[in-house]
Amino acid sequence: MTTAEDRGLRQGFWGTFLCTLVRRLEEWLLPIRMRLGRKIMYDEQRKIVQVSSRQLIKGPCSQQELDAMQYAATSTSVPLPRIHRTYQLRQGLFIAMDYIRGESLEDLWARLTDEEKRKAVAQVWDSVRQLHACRPPSRLGGMAAASVGGGPVRDGALGVEDDGPAGLGPFVESADFVSVLDERTDFAEFPRQPDQVAFVHADICPRNIIRAADGTLYLIDWEFAGWWPLYWERMKWHFADFPPMPDFIRLMDEFSAEESGKLSHSNGTLDPTRNGG
Repeated sequence: MTTAEDRGLRQGFWGTFLCTLVRRLEEWLLPIRMRLGRKIMYDEQRKIVQVSSRQLIKGPCSQQELDAMQYAATSTSVPLPRIHRTYQLRQGLFIAMDYIRGESLEDLWARLTDEEKRKAVAQVWDSVRQLHACRPPSRLGGMAAASVGGGPVRDGALGVEDDGPAGLGPFVESADFVSVLDERTDFAEFPRQPDQVAFVHADICPRNIIRAADGTLYLIDWEFAGWWPLYWERMKWHFADFPPMPDFIRLMDEFSAEESGKLSHSNGTLDPTRNGG
């Protein structure tokens, strides 16, 4: 073995050792950081804690949320928190991610002019279009509703809460998902078009949109995201409208109608270059 090879092996060993040591130290310090950090939400079911100026830790999270965030980060340029690492604790999965410094669109909305509101929703739709251009991978065989990985889906609007079932589905047939919707009166008034299955955030509302100092709008809270019929996105921004913000809903519906018209004009074809693999 040459001197250079020996040096490379030693550097590789110590690099791996130090990385492992740092990760173990982070795991040991996690409970302390969670107790001392700024508690954005902190109860038995969910903990969201800002542990530094640039990082927050959220959990317990579902695999659906982690997979959706990772997929969005690698398959789109939608602004969202970057994942730093995960922790598997007794309580479940915890995700360390970017803390997005800014103000929620919910808090900003009343101070915006009509033109600024329209521009904000237009920027949100830039992200929505990217998500909706992503299609399920062929290996899922035309799944009607599923997590990014093809498993069951969680969504509070379907009665899947933190204290409820772990998930529903996955739904292989569209009729199976529709039968679940038929059990809930909340969605009876909404049309079920367009029904193409694509990547849907499923919780777009002003409190889940953060405007950073540079004006970028970040989408947060990806716990319900997955492969859903496109109409589910619209149903959900109506369902999540609390406190009521009719201007936001009206603008979202307006942009949605424009997109639906484009889909109809193109025979409902989504961009085939954007898919899940």
